Amino acid sequence: MSTLTLMARAKHVEIREWIEHQIQSGRLSIGDRLPSERELMERFAVSRNPVQTAMSKLVEAGLVQRRRGSGTIVASTGLRSSLLRLLHASTDGPEVEGIHRVVSTRVVAADSHPLAADLFVTGTPVAEMVRIKLDRTGAAIVVERCVVDLTLVPDILNQDLAVLTTAAYYSSHGIDQLHASSVLSAAHLAADDAKQLELDTTTPVVRQLRTLHTGNGLPIERLELLFHPTKLTLEVTQIEH
Repeated sequence: MSTLTLMARAKHVEIREWIEHQIQSGRLSIGDRLPSERELMERFAVSRNPVQTAMSKLVEAGLVQRRRGSGTIVASTGLRSSLLRLLHASTDGPEVEGIHRVVSTRVVAADSHPLAADLFVTGTPVAEMVRIKLDRTGAAIVVERCVVDLTLVPDILNQDLAVLTTAAYYSSHGIDQLHASSVLSAAHLAADDAKQLELDTTTPVVRQLRTLHTGNGLPIERLELLFHPTKLTLEVTQIEH
């Protein structure tokens, strides 16, 4: 990756985080107009591309909206996630913004794990990672339970699992052109998962089961996501140009 590409990536993250801080601190409220592209380009001494990338990420997160004739305005001060982003495997950042609290990791045979038994060849070693996605206040919003084929990425458990985005990790190791399939359903939580989200086991939640295959059709990952029903809004956003 070129130095210019790294600089551009760092700049769009800087711009996005600055705008997020303006919103979270109350300097920008719902309905307020964001600085124009030109103003942001001058403030951060960048070209148009990093500004547009930052804006697209904010739109995907549901924090801002683009309105023809009105520019870009603040749409929400809460945590939202694009359902379209969740259904795909993102290689440029997490599907839901925030860091993880790692609950547990282990290595098991695929046939002994309920998420892996019908996906991988019998006896395949898989890494299980159970992580809790946290919002900006440290509250638990998603339980993530992931099983990964260790024969394809043997060092994955040696990574910083608090910030790891698995699809991006695969891409960095030459495993790209990932294909994702997802199933969304309503579910009740097991006792341990309910405790993590501070919910009763009778409270229904949205469950996503996402399976990733490599470009040549090999299964590499299955991910179970259990979303807190009130702390995270899932939405489909149409980006207007």
